[in-house]
Amino acid sequence: MNLDNKGIASAELLFVTLIALVIIAAMLNLVGNEMNQEQIGNLAESRITGETIAEAINTVYINGDGYSITIHMDPDPSFTAIVLSDGNFSNLTIFSSGKNVTIDLIPPSFNDTYNLTSGKSYIITNTDGNIGIKEMVG
Repeated sequence: MNLDNKGIASAELLFVTLIALVIIAAMLNLVGNEMNQEQIGNLAESRITGETIAEAINTVYINGDGYSITIHMDPDPSFTAIVLSDGNFSNLTIFSSGKNVTIDLIPPSFNDTYNLTSGKSYIITNTDGNIGIKEMVG
């Protein structure tokens, strides 16, 4: 008896192909989940860094004239932070891996828009209620 005459070999081939497709789909799903978790983890690290920057800015503002804080940004994960205001409202936005997180700040306004990047140190100062951020050199 020849297996091909009754279609048994074809049924076995279809069954093996179906199992292979299920295994490949499961592996792709695992890889996709792993990549999503990595992106979420990087965004969470950036959020924590943003909260640290916001806390420093708010602390300098609350403590009044002459108060200053020096902060150092970790180089990993890489990010860019922008501090901006519209005169009545200010916030800090962290950009990392194509995603962003916005955090509200207590100071209602800033004299300038500030760009902070990972791996650098900054000094945040309060001069007569005006908050300034300068990159530290050296």
